[in-house]
Amino acid sequence: MKRLFGTAKEVAPKGPAPSLSDASARIDTRVEGLDAKITKCDEDIRRYMGAQGRAGPQQKQLALQCMKRKKMYEQQRDQILGTQYNVDCLLGAQEQADLTVLTVEAMTAGHQDLKERYKQIGGAADIERLMDNMADLQDEISDINEAVSTSYVVPDGFDEASFEAEFSALEEELAMERMAGVSSVSRPAYLPPVPSPSAAPPEAAAEALPEEVPSRG
Repeated sequence: MKRLFGTAKEVAPKGPAPSLSDASARIDTRVEGLDAKITKCDEDIRRYMGAQGRAGPQQKQLALQCMKRKKMYEQQRDQILGTQYNVDCLLGAQEQADLTVLTVEAMTAGHQDLKERYKQIGGAADIERLMDNMADLQDEISDINEAVSTSYVVPDGFDEASFEAEFSALEEELAMERMAGVSSVSRPAYLPPVPSPSAAPPEAAAEALPEEVPSRG
């Protein structure tokens, strides 16, 4: 059978399809080549027409051929530019799609990570329970501090308001005595007595005595 019909010709595997960026780059190269040919046609047309703008029949025919060739190049360039526009539009859409896929993947990963983090700290009920425990602990700390700061030296029945009233009455009494020129303020017994101004210490009195003046004999 193989000898009668032969074997099917193996098709070479195709390589990867060119990317849109490669296609756009090749189109740019083609457009640059056409622009160079159009420029060359313009130079040839001016040369055939002569510097004075007068050309013979042969030069005129050559100039007309260059003009036709230039027109053909311009039409090819316009068609290629239209193709490049479509390629660039598709390339932009592809890049936008890649960016969208990247954004969706990043958002998905971030959402999953956020769920895992909140799963570690528990739900809303656990947070409320934690806040209640913290409030109870704060109340207990306040009670402990109040108990520790309680002064046991003050006797029972001590009334701060009555003490303030007694202090105000004493102030009024002292003010009346000062107005009358009488002072009933006595020095506390636990302080040393204040020496009288008239009673000077012996050393001070000796220093205060004038020196004897020697008599003249």
